[in-house]
Amino acid sequence: MALYIILAIIVIALIIVGIMFYLRSSKRQVVEKIEERKIEVEKLTLDDRLKALDDLTLQGETQQEYDRLKRESLKNTNDNLSPVEEKIHNADEYFDKFKFTAAQTELDDANALLDRYEERHAQLGEEVEDILALHKESDRLFEDSKVSYREMKRDVLANRHQFGEAAAPLEKEIESFEPELVKYTELREEGNYKQAHEHIKTLNEDINYLQKDMKEIPELIREAQKELPGQFQDLKYGCRDLKVEGYDLDHVKVDSNLQSMKTELSFVEPMISRLELEEANGKLIAINDQLDEMYDLIEHEVKSKNKVDETKEVITNDLFRAKDTNYTLQTEIEYVRENYYINETDVQNVRQFENEIQNLISVYDEILREMAKSAVRYSEVQDNLAYIEEHVKVINDKQEKLQNHLIQLREDEAEAEDNLLRVQSKKEEIYRKLLASNLTSVPERFIIMKNEIDHEVREINAQFDQRPINVKHLKDKVTKVVLHMNNFENEAMDVLVNAVLAEKLIQYGNRYRKDDSSIDKSLNEAERLFKNNRYKRAIEIAEQALDSVDPGISQRIEDEVVSQSKI
Repeated sequence: MALYIILAIIVIALIIVGIMFYLRSSKRQVVEKIEERKIEVEKLTLDDRLKALDDLTLQGETQQEYDRLKRESLKNTNDNLSPVEEKIHNADEYFDKFKFTAAQTELDDANALLDRYEERHAQLGEEVEDILALHKESDRLFEDSKVSYREMKRDVLANRHQFGEAAAPLEKEIESFEPELVKYTELREEGNYKQAHEHIKTLNEDINYLQKDMKEIPELIREAQKELPGQFQDLKYGCRDLKVEGYDLDHVKVDSNLQSMKTELSFVEPMISRLELEEANGKLIAINDQLDEMYDLIEHEVKSKNKVDETKEVITNDLFRAKDTNYTLQTEIEYVRENYYINETDVQNVRQFENEIQNLISVYDEILREMAKSAVRYSEVQDNLAYIEEHVKVINDKQEKLQNHLIQLREDEAEAEDNLLRVQSKKEEIYRKLLASNLTSVPERFIIMKNEIDHEVREINAQFDQRPINVKHLKDKVTKVVLHMNNFENEAMDVLVNAVLAEKLIQYGNRYRKDDSSIDKSLNEAERLFKNNRYKRAIEIAEQALDSVDPGISQRIEDEVVSQSKI
């Protein structure tokens, strides 16, 4: 037994030893990978990139940056790359001693150092590229500036007439760029690349700004020398022609405004010669705005004349129509008020309309006299005509409404008379139906309703003979009697239908009398009620009796009776 235990211990020990050796072997592969990475990282050097700076002037700022980058590169190597070898060596020793945790710690440290080295190397590389890019951008701006400088110089010399008195200050400005170009070259040769960049950037902006001014100056001169003076002349002669045509343009103040604008324009060219282009442009904008205001006023007068010519004919027709309508109304209203009641306010309104129309005619005549003068302010005339047009339209609308009201009085009377005749005719027709029906007698309430309708009709007919008629009151009474008549008709038809239905039900029930005493009794009661004109109660009793022996028969009979009554 002890032998087996010993053998088991030996086997376990051998297995453990095997595992340890296996782990050490596999970990050594990790070491080898880190060594390979270290070899690759060592190939990363800033020297290749720094070599590009050697082609530049290694003085001043460039030299300082070059030295700093070399120091930073060396520091990166010492701090992050050199310790890696020691870390790898330590890890190897720990593996020999089977201290796997300690070995892994060293390997992790080695990887972290390599990461930091690569990161810092990339940063330094970007800084080198930034320096080179700044040099490249500065050289490009320098070349652009030189080309622009030559072109501007040639442009002023070749096209001096386009720039007028501004040519001399332009030449002076252009010449001032030459020493600035030289200064850039000096800064670059001194290695002061940052100063050089800021200098050439500012210079390039100044050159571009002056180029823009040079493009603008001929336009400003042309506007100041030709375009605006030409517009001044056009405006002057145009206003003269309009005055000959009868336009009053005193409010435009053409002469004084033109003189004021000419004075303002005289300041523009001196501003241009001093290269005060923003101020000159502002002055030209103000002059153009003033010109636009004057043209707007003149255009308003021309449009007003066209509107006046259109409106005159309309107003003339509207005034004639208003006057004719008023005369007709005055004549008509005196005739109508003999036959119909008319509100006294309407009569007063007609007289008021006459006064208003006469006042508008007087104002209109005065406007026409003013228009006959040699000079007319058509904008004012248009406003005055608009006032007349608006007011005469209101008068015409009111007079038309009143005229329609007078006509409506006659039509309403005729309509009321027709309605009354229809009431009489319908009343007689319904009463004849009641008399001709199978009713034992005409119910008393229908006789009363007929008499009431007859009385109302007589009263209304009497009112037709009275003059003047209050048409509104008459219409109201006719409407009331029509409603009374409709109620009479509806109730009468209900009674007639119910009487037929009751009779039909009783007749149908006769077939069950011999065989059913209860039905016989019920039908006898229904007949009694029928003779006493109590048709609805008779229907109820008959239906109850019939439905007990023939369900649904009552509804069928009712549907048949209702259907026949509608024919």
